[in-house]
Amino acid sequence: NNHFFKEFSDHLNLFMYLPKTPFIWHLSSGPEKAFDCYIIIYKWSRDKLLRIRSVYIENRERSLVNRQSDLSRDDSAKAQNEKEAIYKQLKELENFKKKIDELLQEGYDPILDDGVGKNIAPLQAKGMLPYEV
Repeated sequence: NNHFFKEFSDHLNLFMYLPKTPFIWHLSSGPEKAFDCYIIIYKWSRDKLLRIRSVYIENRERSLVNRQSDLSRDDSAKAQNEKEAIYKQLKELENFKKKIDELLQEGYDPILDDGVGKNIAPLQAKGMLPYEV
């Protein structure tokens, strides 16, 4: 994350004659790292956002809930720490899902020809990207 997406991409211009624009975006639910994914703008669409919401995030949420139930009878310190981390991640996922739902309700529909700036700005405004773009 740090090397490529934060430092390296700031210093390397992959397209010499075009302005520096991020063509791989890192979507993140937040500091608890409940959900992270990397998307490429050439394949990005409203349908992909819906798929992230309905498939990938739901699967991640289900796996966290299952792990939480597996740990329900374990009272060790390690299990308590993991339970706390899972609780925070589930709260973070809920917030991330709300952000996606808000975007979709606002009519977010990225169009490649509109450029990176117009398509990434709503994600940045909702705090769905871990870095300033």
